[in-house]
Amino acid sequence: MSSFVFITHGELGSTLLDIASRIMDIDVSSRTAFFSIEFSMVAELDGMKASLEKTIDSFLEKGEKVIILVDLFGGSPSNIALSLAKKDDVDVISGVNLSMVMYSLEHRDDETDIRTMVDGIIRSAKQNITGAKQLLEKRESK
Repeated sequence: MSSFVFITHGELGSTLLDIASRIMDIDVSSRTAFFSIEFSMVAELDGMKASLEKTIDSFLEKGEKVIILVDLFGGSPSNIALSLAKKDDVDVISGVNLSMVMYSLEHRDDETDIRTMVDGIIRSAKQNITGAKQLLEKRESK
C-alpha cells in the first residue's frame, strides 16, 4: 500500500488530487498530505521540513510506502523532498501531472515494492505526454 505526499509551489498538488479524485470518484484524504511552498516562505522551510518528516513517519508507521510528488526537480519542493528520501520505503518523483496522480490513486493498494510503483507512475506520465499535432499528422499519413 502506498501513501502520497505532494510538495508543490502554490496549490498545484491539492488541485491535481482534487481533480483526479473527482474523475475517479474516490476519497483518498487519509492517505495523502499536501505541503505548498510560496516564494516568500524561505524562512519557514525548516519548520515545514519537520512537519513533512512527521507526516511521512506517520504513514511509514502504518506500514505504507510513501511517494513524494513534487512539481519541479531542483526547486525548493524537490530539495526538501530529496532530503527525506533516504528513509526506506520513501521515494520522490518530480514533474507531477494529472496522469501520474490518477495512476497513483488507481494502484495505491497494490502490494508491489516501491520501485515498481515509482516505475509505473513514471511510465504513465511518459505515455500521456504527446505532441498532438505530430500524432495527428502520423495518423493522416497512413
